[in-house]
Amino acid sequence: MKLPQKEYPPKYIHKSNLLPDKSVSLPFQVLKCGFSNERDLSCDANYAEFIIFYVLEGVAQYTKYKEIQYVHPEHIIISNCNTRLRFSKATPEWKYFYVLFSGSHAKLYYNMIRGKKGVIPITPLHNICSHFTTLCSYNYTKDLYVQMEACYLLHQIIHELLIVTHEIEEARLLTPVQQTIVNTALKYIDDHYKDELSVDIICQKVNFSKFYFCKIFKAHTGKTLYQYLTEYRVNKSKEYLTYSKLSIHAIAIEVGFKNTLAYSRSFKKFTDMTPSEFREAF
Repeated sequence: MKLPQKEYPPKYIHKSNLLPDKSVSLPFQVLKCGFSNERDLSCDANYAEFIIFYVLEGVAQYTKYKEIQYVHPEHIIISNCNTRLRFSKATPEWKYFYVLFSGSHAKLYYNMIRGKKGVIPITPLHNICSHFTTLCSYNYTKDLYVQMEACYLLHQIIHELLIVTHEIEEARLLTPVQQTIVNTALKYIDDHYKDELSVDIICQKVNFSKFYFCKIFKAHTGKTLYQYLTEYRVNKSKEYLTYSKLSIHAIAIEVGFKNTLAYSRSFKKFTDMTPSEFREAF
């Protein structure tokens, strides 16, 4: 299945909201938002504010309470601002969305979504990217209509994150039988990733319908079956790039890609560099 093309704002932008009259209390109120590739983004401590930070490309270093985490493309961080936060790039190229918000419902929904680490993996099939693009396009005035539109859109983003975190939580409740099935698929990928392997073939191997098994697999691993297989092949190819003198084309075929173009695109997606650049670096 072809993934929908992402649409980013036409240029990098930071926006601050001119909030309406303080007597108006909305469930979610956008304070700042933006689309950027700047090296750092910091948030000062404020117990009443929250941030959603969405990594689009590259790897981000996230610091809170002096604890450092590394987050990758299609990962979202949601955090309260009860302490100073810092996001900084860990790779040469990166892009990200962010929104700083408050509101009467902000804390309630934050507590429902945050999880232990506050890092949420999503897939390109979610609409969160397009929601952020629209959020960054608004002209934030004191017009209550604009404020309500932004409130509604932020609610859409938070609702999608709520669905994702619910699916992750359900994964912890998988029965031993489901866990065994997923482990069988993982072992099959490990043994046959070099072959002409597809999602249909793997589902046939575990004797489950494609729809049902893909749902179980994503709940268990946090990734779609196709994403896992592609990333697995990319990681295997790194060994050949580092320790062999095989050509890029030969390595692509060796780890199961149909051609060099498909391999190079997938490698770039997961590592932010081409196979040749990776080989030169290591």
